[in-house]
Amino acid sequence: MNTKALIEVTVLPDNSLQLETLPKVQIGTDCHTVNASTSVEVNGTSFSLFSQQDPDTFIVCKTYDVETESYFKQEAVIPAKYPIAMLHSFYFGGQPWLLSYHPDSDYVQFYRFDGEAITIIPVTSIRVGKGFTTVQPLYYRNDVFFVAYNKETGDVVKMQIVAPAYSELYAQKVWSATWAQGWTRFSFFRLGAENFFIKTNENYHKVNIDHFMDSIELGSHPVLNEPASQEMLSLSDVQTFYDISQNPYFFTYEPNGKMTFNRFDGDCEGWQLALSSQQAADTSLRHTVQLKECTLILML
Repeated sequence: MNTKALIEVTVLPDNSLQLETLPKVQIGTDCHTVNASTSVEVNGTSFSLFSQQDPDTFIVCKTYDVETESYFKQEAVIPAKYPIAMLHSFYFGGQPWLLSYHPDSDYVQFYRFDGEAITIIPVTSIRVGKGFTTVQPLYYRNDVFFVAYNKETGDVVKMQIVAPAYSELYAQKVWSATWAQGWTRFSFFRLGAENFFIKTNENYHKVNIDHFMDSIELGSHPVLNEPASQEMLSLSDVQTFYDISQNPYFFTYEPNGKMTFNRFDGDCEGWQLALSSQQAADTSLRHTVQLKECTLILML
């Protein structure tokens, strides 16, 4: 699958941003239509994982292959046992894991990723119910969770991932609530040890930055709650990334290819525009890889 653009984003010492357009790449000879992606680092090597349907498969690539000096070198094509609409990576017990979900399914699927053997092994399924439109893992101190939200009903649940005595992985509900309907384009980030997320409400024309409460049994509260501009409402995507000092930024993408790159304020009560850019229009997926010195954005 030929990509439409590959961009390297570097935050300079004066907090300005530098964009470099890298040569276009092809994502795997067996990759035709990517519908979800994530990245994971194993022993200093960054892997990019893509999912596609018909048939349901994973495409595993090295984000950058030193020997061939190429980006997104295909390493393996692995059948996926279940359909995937959302795909995320996380670390638990010092090991890399994958979480996937499809709104037509009742279950979140967990896989173990082996970066040495380049394998993806199904481990367990956790029932959460159908229809969730956002599913996202997050960390708090030594605990790992995932949050699931349904924008049609407002239902939201936080599940804690645990290692029980006689199985590899389990998740148990620690909090649930009903939020307003219509929240979308969730993008999670960390500031210090705290979890935040930015989200937009298409029903009520709002944009929020929320902070997840410290207690695992509590939900979130808004740090910022203001009317959303027409530009914010028309976005296709919002994703967060970090500079070398782990300060959080986010980019936005419109269907016409307009992108903005923004730095969150230190109190998370807003953000500052750092850069605007015109990129490829009508991309279906923006795959972001957080590296130590820079961020890569692959546009498919």
